[in-house]
Amino acid sequence: MISEFDVVIIGGGVNGCAIARELSSHFHGRFCLIEKENSVALHTSGRNSGVIHSGINQKPGTLKAKLVVKGNRIMREYCKKKSIPMEQIGTLVVANNDEEVKTLRELERRAKENGVPSVSIISSNDLKKIEPNIVGVEALISPTGSIVDSKKLVEALASDASNMGVDFFMNTKLLDVKEYQDHIDIFTNNKTFRTKFLVNCAGLYADKIAHALGVGKDYIIIPFKGGYYKLISKNENLIKTMVYSTPNLEVPFLGVHFTKMVDGAVFIGPNASLAPGREAYNLSSINLFEMLSYLFNIRFLRLILNRGFLNIALRELWLTLSREAFTNDARKLLPQIQTKGLMKMPPGIRAQLVDKKGNLVGDFVYKSTKNSYHILNAVSPAFTSSMAFAEKIISDLQQNQLSWLHKKEEK
Repeated sequence: MISEFDVVIIGGGVNGCAIARELSSHFHGRFCLIEKENSVALHTSGRNSGVIHSGINQKPGTLKAKLVVKGNRIMREYCKKKSIPMEQIGTLVVANNDEEVKTLRELERRAKENGVPSVSIISSNDLKKIEPNIVGVEALISPTGSIVDSKKLVEALASDASNMGVDFFMNTKLLDVKEYQDHIDIFTNNKTFRTKFLVNCAGLYADKIAHALGVGKDYIIIPFKGGYYKLISKNENLIKTMVYSTPNLEVPFLGVHFTKMVDGAVFIGPNASLAPGREAYNLSSINLFEMLSYLFNIRFLRLILNRGFLNIALRELWLTLSREAFTNDARKLLPQIQTKGLMKMPPGIRAQLVDKKGNLVGDFVYKSTKNSYHILNAVSPAFTSSMAFAEKIISDLQQNQLSWLHKKEEK
């Protein structure tokens, strides 16, 4: 039996659910979302620190920079409207030497060009007034940085979409896709779906689906595992906001940082090490076939032969393997913490796109065809940008591939 739809969305993460909500709020049609797990947000979207980024790191002119500031505002407003646990606690980026101070100035320039509100550089004395336990000679403060319960946010987006008529098929794993002149057939473990248009939001497996439809073959997704620790409860009062060290602006990793969660817990991390499988969160989930498939891919080999990246990768691996090394790195900002004061938390895995030259792709990447749209690179701050990204995607598609959809009347 074949189930027919106008649009099928693959993936129940934040992008899939945001797109389902945006699509169903503006258009009539038969829409559905398929997800291989029994719930939404069980992978990247639900395994993060819940940060709503303000937009200080993004290079002006990139799609990320254009979407993150708007996404920050939309998401905070949505959380307030829906009573989703969210708190605007602010972001601090801390410098401890002259080189890092230069980076702060660049972040301030980027933030102002991107339109991030109320960003400023503060002195060490002012830093102490906000975070008495943090060490730094200067800091950049961005007041719109916020935290949210990420899983509840995605569940709210999914609930909105469902209430507006989107069918959700959980425990439905994609096995194969075939494209024809005017439709795509999607074969799953439960049934076959036939759709006029497919939206690929499959995260860690987005490249696999795209490649099966002849799209994005210059790229491959490499999974990077992010490990977190949590301060034991008696030390939670050491941190009040989100505190970052100055980043290396040449790579899309922000380094070890402190995040005050909505429940009051303080997370430290993540580090970034190569994952032995796209969903290999622990030893029991190692996928040897997946690991070998990218270890011997020419794109990955070109990436690892880059000396600059190799040095960063080895450092991150050491932080992953050694709790003491991780603690020492975090202690540069918060000297009081001790190794015994850290609790290991479940890791997350990010889908990092690598191009044919072996470069880590920093900006969002999407590709489309007559019958499909593929989000290939949605790394941080993709969570923050998701609702703004969904608006852009649906607007673009309505003018092009989905121009035949009937708009709902504005209320």
